[in-house]
Amino acid sequence: MSSLLYCRRFLLTSSSSIDSSSISSFLLSGSSRRRTLSSVSDTKTEDAKRKRPPLKSFTVNYLVNSCGLSLESAKSRSKFVKLSSSKRPDSVLALLKTNGFTFEQITRVVNSFPSILIVNPESVLLPKLLFFRSIGLTSSDTAKLISNCPTTLSLSLQNRLIPCYDSLKSILVEKESILKCLRRGYWIFTLDTVKYLSARLSLCRDAGVEDQSIRRLVQNGPLVFFCSERKFNEVLTRVRSFGFDPKKMYFIHAMLVFSHVSESTVERKFELYQQFGWSRGEFVAAFMRFPNCVKISDEKIKGTMEYLVNDAGLKAGAVAMQPFVLGLSLEKRIKPRNMVISELLSKGFVKREDLNYFQILKVKECVFVDKFVLKFQHVSSLQPSL
Repeated sequence: MSSLLYCRRFLLTSSSSIDSSSISSFLLSGSSRRRTLSSVSDTKTEDAKRKRPPLKSFTVNYLVNSCGLSLESAKSRSKFVKLSSSKRPDSVLALLKTNGFTFEQITRVVNSFPSILIVNPESVLLPKLLFFRSIGLTSSDTAKLISNCPTTLSLSLQNRLIPCYDSLKSILVEKESILKCLRRGYWIFTLDTVKYLSARLSLCRDAGVEDQSIRRLVQNGPLVFFCSERKFNEVLTRVRSFGFDPKKMYFIHAMLVFSHVSESTVERKFELYQQFGWSRGEFVAAFMRFPNCVKISDEKIKGTMEYLVNDAGLKAGAVAMQPFVLGLSLEKRIKPRNMVISELLSKGFVKREDLNYFQILKVKECVFVDKFVLKFQHVSSLQPSL
């Protein structure tokens, strides 16, 4: 436009004898000037682009060098966070470090939740970390909880974290019980616990489970209590159909076992115990007394049963009535104590009819040593350290 105006003024002020070649010459020179100016501008823009590193490249480098991500992970995570400088992410990393997070834990947090790097550390992250500290979690507990479930830090303090804690407190009451639950279920804050608790409490109470047992389930088995409604109903039904009394604590133990053990596994364990003479009735009785008997490895079952029946001289049916022994260490408890008792029997210091073998295996180490080792330490082959 400015060239056209200048052209108009040129025509008006020039003599009438201007020919067409002069005008063409003038227009060509103006076009040349415009191209020159445009070229200079384009060159400056390209230089500026070359001097400023690409945004994605900076993000990837930061994720690798400051957060410990692999190059492949950094490239993938850079799709979810764009960093223009290191100021904000440096502040986030510093806050996590001062609150007990190890470098490995920080790497896991950033890898799972990369947008944490652009969150305001003082107004958003710090209040949540202080909340976890206020409910009794140590800095180590908090770092472990968050590194295992980083999206916890994306949740609202007022609308999710505090209501979740309050709902757990309504059933567990004691702070230590709540902490045990959270240490076993680090993902609980991501759930709508108010909704879950209401539904599960109704199902358990309708089945006849007492509140004390329900509290034990929430504390020791949050993975079971807060599982899907379909699976929870399935576990509850299996335990009831097996014949467990909902008013006994073993009902809860059975729920914890059935949540991890399939029906086919239970049947296979029965067939294994059957090889040592157990009837189905004895297997059911053993399972009801010690539900974990179906979680023990096949190798341990075989080794323990063979030793108790063949070396210790116990009847398989007697073991079914005292199945807790299956959970004891064969090498660290059963064999050493059996050796001591065998030595005492061989020396005539004790009589078999006076001994309760299962009670001998059950008592604490200090009680066993006082009663069967120190009392007879003049027997040369017995050592007080047993």
